[in-house]
Amino acid sequence: MGVLTVLLLYLACGAATFPLTIMLVRGAVSVAAPSRATPAFHRRLDSAMGWSITVWILGVFVFYATAVLLERQKPCEDQRTNQLTYECKKFLGAIK
Repeated sequence: MGVLTVLLLYLACGAATFPLTIMLVRGAVSVAAPSRATPAFHRRLDSAMGWSITVWILGVFVFYATAVLLERQKPCEDQRTNQLTYECKKFLGAIK
């Protein structure tokens, strides 16, 4: 699986995570019997939604760090990032 495939897969899954959580929470609330829709039930649903967005945000950070590390392993001429290593900046003439 190439890097582009991983990127597209992550965008597809990551972009869908939060909206799917909201739909599941709203669906669970709408089908819940009035006796089950207690304040404790709503707190659990709020907690699930909070954890979902937290995991998504942490996943973004991990994905970004991994992408930068993979990019930095390429030869200096092939790197397409603004976070070049010191050696590549020197090689490309940005630092004298």
